Amino acid sequence: MDEYEEIPWSTLLTEHRQGRAKTLYMAAAVIVAVVVGFVGVRWLTAPGHGEQPALAAPVETTTTEPVEVETVSSSTTTVLSEADLMAAVPAVAELAAVARAEWFVTDYFTVDGSIPEELISAFVNDATVPDLPNGAGNGISYVEWARAFDVRPTVTGYAISVVFRSLTEEPDGAFVRGPVRAVDVLIAVEDGETAVAELPIPILPPVYHAIDGWMVTDGQVHDEAITATLDYAGMFDENAEVVESGAAGPEWRVVFTVGDRSGNRWPVVMRSDTIPGA
Repeated sequence: MDEYEEIPWSTLLTEHRQGRAKTLYMAAAVIVAVVVGFVGVRWLTAPGHGEQPALAAPVETTTTEPVEVETVSSSTTTVLSEADLMAAVPAVAELAAVARAEWFVTDYFTVDGSIPEELISAFVNDATVPDLPNGAGNGISYVEWARAFDVRPTVTGYAISVVFRSLTEEPDGAFVRGPVRAVDVLIAVEDGETAVAELPIPILPPVYHAIDGWMVTDGQVHDEAITATLDYAGMFDENAEVVESGAAGPEWRVVFTVGDRSGNRWPVVMRSDTIPGA
């Protein structure tokens, strides 16, 4: 039987602070690189960049007296405002916050007998985190996927809504896919760094039940459509099987199945309005 050592959360949090710093310094470096690139593009594309001022044309005169010709000398300089310099930063900060939230949800709701360093270092420095499920005797749970579906700015950073699904181990050793769940994650952003500022906040996942848009067919599809579908399907499964077809005016729709090594087959579709040149 595997044995797990119980380690106080506070001890882990202290020992792994440096891990968080190393990870987030890399994020700061990415932000600096984006800002420098943005400034360079604005400078290169600014009107008049690289153009040299023309010399004044000689003044024609009918007198024999010498005429002094003044040479116009000036320099063309594009002055970037603070807004220009900061324009790229919010976009990068938002992407970093979304990545942090998805990463955090994946680690937080995964229980496999240990607390990963990334989870320990994810919280703000003064976080007070209660005991998390880990160690001997706890069930195994893995986050299959986690995706952000809403981002809202806050005073200190962003509130990220994340939807996710977990796989949990049954007593017989089999893993069962659980229902889709969702949480809000508060992400603090400061000086190019991101950190989780609160425990996950449960919310309802997005559900869409009032949307119509299925393609309805009532006519017969032509043979060329079946041939085109099977040719295209060969990229995914050389043994693709057509199970349904139909036409709606000049458009057509063909349902076929593709499989993998498991022996399972999934119905997929090809439509004339989604195939270039069909």
